[in-house]
Amino acid sequence: MTLPSWFARVRWIVLLPVALFLGLGAWALASPIGASPDDDFHLASIWCAGGDRAGLCAPGDTPTERTVDSSLVNSACFAYDPTVSASCQASLGLFEAGTPTVSTDRGSFSSNYPPVFYAVMNWFASPDIELSAMIMRFVNILFFIGSGIALWFLLARENRRTLLLMWAVTTVPLGLSLIASNNPSSWAITGVPTAWFALYGFLKKPESANADGRRENEWSPRRISLAAVFAIEAFLASGARGDAALYTIIGSAVAVALTWRRSRDYAYALVVPAVLAVVSSLFFLLSGQSAVAAQGLSSSETSEIVAQNPRTGLGVLAVNVAQLPFLWVGAFGSWGLGWLDTEMPAIVWAAAAGVAVAILFFALGKSNRTRVWTAAAIGGLTALIPLYVLQRSLSYVGEQVQPRYILPLMILCAGVLLLSLERSDVSLTRPQGLLAALALSAASAMALFVNIKRYVAGINTSSGVNLDAGIQWWWNVALTPMAVWAIGALALTAVFLSVFHIAHTRR
Repeated sequence: MTLPSWFARVRWIVLLPVALFLGLGAWALASPIGASPDDDFHLASIWCAGGDRAGLCAPGDTPTERTVDSSLVNSACFAYDPTVSASCQASLGLFEAGTPTVSTDRGSFSSNYPPVFYAVMNWFASPDIELSAMIMRFVNILFFIGSGIALWFLLARENRRTLLLMWAVTTVPLGLSLIASNNPSSWAITGVPTAWFALYGFLKKPESANADGRRENEWSPRRISLAAVFAIEAFLASGARGDAALYTIIGSAVAVALTWRRSRDYAYALVVPAVLAVVSSLFFLLSGQSAVAAQGLSSSETSEIVAQNPRTGLGVLAVNVAQLPFLWVGAFGSWGLGWLDTEMPAIVWAAAAGVAVAILFFALGKSNRTRVWTAAAIGGLTALIPLYVLQRSLSYVGEQVQPRYILPLMILCAGVLLLSLERSDVSLTRPQGLLAALALSAASAMALFVNIKRYVAGINTSSGVNLDAGIQWWWNVALTPMAVWAIGALALTAVFLSVFHIAHTRR
């Protein structure tokens, strides 16, 4: 029996989001509460985002402090020591009834961060911290998947391969771990590239004809929907992190540069990104993160090191220029996950970075001059922004700026180059797609395994391959660590095989 052609299309459309949900769900379960970077800060900020509420947040000992459940403050008891499992939470009596409260200044209590992410996550906050935090993780997962589905149906058909590939080649493993976390970087990683692509689709000159042969109107329902998606994504990303607000403005400028033309309708359309640029600017300027532009990042530890061993500006700049690629490759696993303490095996970053370089180098050769120069400009910003911030505080690569800070820009750069797949004569060969999919599948499976192992039993020389052996910590769920890993690894393998199958298919 021969199946109709539409069945194959529906099969991939259904398989991809379901498999992605299972894969990211496994990442959500792969780490305990408090495992993502600075979670003590972000969790306290979430629980207090709704003001003083019984059982959630109360005034602290000083105006800059708040009183919260001590589980929020001490949840990262395992941080910086990969041999310590998450069982330390039970040893401290965290997440239990009657856990004492504590006054803390670790939180966005003085507009350190934009308020939107914390305010939305606060809707799900409750005295049951573990359940609430897990619900928040899955909300962030659904936000990512929902954003992708919206773009899939609203963008022109020729942009679908770009949409899938720009995420696939840039999110293993750091992006996967952060999207399924309680960190505001989750929204930055989702929102910045999605906002750019939605605006690109909105501003792009209509070229294809409708089924009845008529050209699409500049203000068709599809294009207006893309403008709405852009506005929502730009608002949410800017409201999550100050740097994401800046990146949203950059993404808007990129979309304009790629679609620029002289017409009255286009001039009217530019009002949309102009308004959102003002909104993003306000989020950036009114958050404490804007001070980084003037002062750089700082910590007591780094300040003490600099005081004891004075550094020169030229010397710091020379070292950082030489070490900058280490920051970029960090997004592919050369830096540790979580609190930077979960070291990834070389196969993870070698495979993930190798696929990204290969695919983007292929796309570079098929790109026109405008896209090449635009991607080069974005790439330059991924160098200049961290160099500037590090220079302001006389810090070296590895001390302050983390790969997650520039990951949204890296995804944006990849997306611009991958626009070359708009051409029907450009596609990966079947062997190329299969090798890339298998490499990313292996990298994501290994990263997920190590991440689960680190929290279930700690990483040590006697660590075995059975995640169910010697369990010291795990969720109160029916699925065992090994089952979660198997489901996640297989689901993400299905995702990558689907993505590269679609990438091979000529539109």
